Amino acid sequence: MSPPIPIASAVPITGSFLSCTVELFGSAQLLAKAKTVSLALPSEPTLARVLSALAEKLPMLVGRVIAPEKNRLASGFACNINGLAFVRDPSAKIASGDRILILSADAGG
Repeated sequence: MSPPIPIASAVPITGSFLSCTVELFGSAQLLAKAKTVSLALPSEPTLARVLSALAEKLPMLVGRVIAPEKNRLASGFACNINGLAFVRDPSAKIASGDRILILSADAGG
């Protein structure tokens, strides 16, 4: 298992931030060459902000896993929060410590 990729920032972080971890599966993991990515986000983040931060951190996912607008997933991908609920709404709230799973919607075995 590869270690989480920490978010890097050239700008000093001020204000209230929370952390979450994005777990990548299938083709998303292959493209990113990483299984997990740690993100620091402004307080009260949404799924759209998570995807935007992920797109900034891993630009190779834009257009293939993350839609070009960088605020939603591309067709064929699904998002699950903490292994409990699949979420499609970009305005869905994300809490500190959440694990955001991104996987291909057509994965199977």
